[in-house]
Amino acid sequence: MDRGKVSAAHSPYLPPSVAQPSNELLLGRLSVYWQSLDVTDPIQIAALSQQALRRAAEPLERPETDPVARALLAASGLLDDWLAQALDLPHNPRALGAARAALLSGATPDWPKALLASPAETAELLAHLRQAIAEPTPAPLASAMPTQRIRSLTVMGLLRLLWRKLFGA
Repeated sequence: MDRGKVSAAHSPYLPPSVAQPSNELLLGRLSVYWQSLDVTDPIQIAALSQQALRRAAEPLERPETDPVARALLAASGLLDDWLAQALDLPHNPRALGAARAALLSGATPDWPKALLASPAETAELLAHLRQAIAEPTPAPLASAMPTQRIRSLTVMGLLRLLWRKLFGA
């Protein structure tokens, strides 16, 4: 059997790989991303998407990353940077995860207005957001677990238990 023909065959279940997708495709994917985060203003979506595309064009440690994934990661990083700057948070995953959860929980439904607004206009909104942030869980501590005896259940063991219950021996 010629394995060259089998390995060269394209799977019908996978879309063909795209070396460099068009800007329209990237902008469409970014638009859906921002809309899933409740950003509804088309002008704001376009501005945020352009910023994410500029950030995605910067070199990465892994240049083989899919261009669409790079654009979505850049958009996510853009949101994290805004949260860290607006709320004076450290740039670590725990703090940003808690802020993202508060943001997406609905505590501040009109938060997208704050993305491109001045700090003076967003003071009240950011105060509500700060109140909604849950305290991140502490880092796990290593501790010794007490030793537990494991009793295996076998047929013979069940017969012994039955014998003891019936005859008290």
